[in-house]
Amino acid sequence: MLSYNLAARSRWVAALVAAATIGLAIAGCDVNKALSVDSPSRIPAGTLETPANAALLVNGAVSDFECAYGAYVVVGGLVGEELDDYTQTASRWPYDRRDVQSNQSMYSVNGCEGLGVYTPLQTARVTANHIRTLLEGWTDSDLPAGTNRQVLIATADAYEAWSILLLGEGFCSTVLTTIDGTQFAYAGEITRNDAFKAAEDRFNQAISVAQTQGSAATSILNMALVGRARARQDQGNLSGARTDAALVPASFVFNATASAISGRRNNRVFVESNSLGVSSSVGARYRTLNDPRVPVQNLNRPNALGVPAWAQLKYTSVSANIPMATGDEAQLIIAEADAATNSTNTIAIINAFRAKGNQGNYTGPTDGTSLLNEVIDQRRRSLFLTGTNFGDIVRYKLTLTPSTGTNFPAGLTYGSQSCVGDTRIGLPLPDVERQSNPKLGGSGD
Repeated sequence: MLSYNLAARSRWVAALVAAATIGLAIAGCDVNKALSVDSPSRIPAGTLETPANAALLVNGAVSDFECAYGAYVVVGGLVGEELDDYTQTASRWPYDRRDVQSNQSMYSVNGCEGLGVYTPLQTARVTANHIRTLLEGWTDSDLPAGTNRQVLIATADAYEAWSILLLGEGFCSTVLTTIDGTQFAYAGEITRNDAFKAAEDRFNQAISVAQTQGSAATSILNMALVGRARARQDQGNLSGARTDAALVPASFVFNATASAISGRRNNRVFVESNSLGVSSSVGARYRTLNDPRVPVQNLNRPNALGVPAWAQLKYTSVSANIPMATGDEAQLIIAEADAATNSTNTIAIINAFRAKGNQGNYTGPTDGTSLLNEVIDQRRRSLFLTGTNFGDIVRYKLTLTPSTGTNFPAGLTYGSQSCVGDTRIGLPLPDVERQSNPKLGGSGD
């Protein structure tokens, strides 16, 4: 398992508790030395992994995910159509050129601050899984007075599920290795559909626990319902997705938080693209929509390769939160599910979204295919730069832009980033995972 080592976990817990003394909720999980897995027999018991630190441990897992999520939004935008790479840094180009190879390190082992995605998402998943296991082994009386263990379990469940969901949407295949005590429980390679099933199973648990906690877990419950709806949508279960989406208030917003406290906590989209300068320019499809949901600015300074500089203005600071699970997405799932059977409801939802974009009512064809295409367009606009773009391209098999085979500004041509045996896009399982995982022929150290 390349993305998580036990020595790093000890350092992470120590950093977390130290941070808590000055009021910070961060995690310092060091995953840069991803292949240097220490022997479990040489690692002392995690003395800081105690019931007294339960809430801090969960906060650390959330922090791991939020950093990974920011990187995923940017990478998904670059591989997809939302963003174009503006830099002259060759290691970044494979994202935008859609030809990431399994031996490349940026996407596989870089941290979230360096636009890595595999290691950060796996770290977030394993962290949440491990803490959930600890919480399930403790009792309510073990935890400090006033700490709701069940809410913490539901939270860990939900963030673990979201990590798996994004691994499924972003990667052709993945691995769900966990830690059992001080031992790795290595897992084999699974398909993206199996990942969606695993995400749904974990969301099931989060929802089940949250439902027992009433108002104390309302936010986590709705966040998990949106996640499960998406996992079901990814599996083609629109009926099940609709059932979940209908339970989520239309006004609901659950954020991946950000702050100026450290680079790790920064809003990664803002860091990449803002009115002062861009490393990632807004993609061509989004530059002239004149839609208040897609605020952009032409900086009028193309780079040496001719890439224009368009800044996103949706996020206006490093501390701006990124919407992660929303009632907007839930409503659009309902609209999609109803497109072929209840066009009246789908059109009503579409018109509500078009009003937000100053577009006027929908006047196009009312057959299921045409309505679905309009829903997809509303998803592009309403969910701009919120982490849905990659999954939408996969789910709907959208035509890639720029087209495969056309010239890339820095040389070579745009690829298809397709999975083996699958025309849909997806990042490959990294070589370093195969080399370090004995279930995949690796050494396990």
